[in-house]
Amino acid sequence: MNGVGRALKPAAACWPCSSFKFITPLPNFYVLRSAVLAVSSIRDAAEFYGRILGLETKMVGDVLCVGDCVLRLVEGEARHPEGSYVYHVALRLRDRRALGAVLKRVLEFEEVVDGFADHLVSESIYVRDFDGIGVELYVDKPKEAWPRMPDGGVAMDTLPLDVKSLLREAGGAPGEVELGHIHMRTIDVEKAEKFYGAIGFKTTYRWRGAVFMACGDYHHHLAFNSWPLPQPRRGRGLLEIHLGMEICAVDPLGVKIVGRL
Repeated sequence: MNGVGRALKPAAACWPCSSFKFITPLPNFYVLRSAVLAVSSIRDAAEFYGRILGLETKMVGDVLCVGDCVLRLVEGEARHPEGSYVYHVALRLRDRRALGAVLKRVLEFEEVVDGFADHLVSESIYVRDFDGIGVELYVDKPKEAWPRMPDGGVAMDTLPLDVKSLLREAGGAPGEVELGHIHMRTIDVEKAEKFYGAIGFKTTYRWRGAVFMACGDYHHHLAFNSWPLPQPRRGRGLLEIHLGMEICAVDPLGVKIVGRL
């Protein structure tokens, strides 16, 4: 996207962004596959994600991959409109043992810690990298335990996290991660909601001026707010979001349809 020093080449089958037309909303079985962040230093990013957070990292060319490349970091420049920037990217861990393992590590590097929270649907640790980009590491609670609104939507909140319980359950290493959701700060929340609504996301929750959106029955894949938040170092932040699609259904003839793109 805009001004990346060493830009990732788009897949050959992709349409140029400028020629994209809204033909139909995306189906409700897509998932967030990966995201690309612009950082000041790949070396510093490797230190942050590898040594401090304990996540697996590897170099693919001049791109630093976190986990199975669910997060890719490049030395480049993100150009967002004034007042718009990434609040945090959220990496989902497999269970509380994994989250506890991260917690043990970040408590040794208090300068990166931004907070902890129980969101009713998930438990989260918030940190900031050396560019000031927010990173959330979290684990979902069982879906059947998610509180629901009268209309069936998911209810969320920000409550104190049971840190002691997590530390007691901590495992040896965080293990695999997935890209869970992305939260952006913008001066025009309504415009962002309208754009993503047009391509298939639905609004799942509103809280203190923030909008949470998802596709399918998840609490949120995207969120937008206009809160006065700390801003990452200028030119550092979100460059790209990559979507994938997954389906598992049974057709009228009793045939199971399975797909992953």
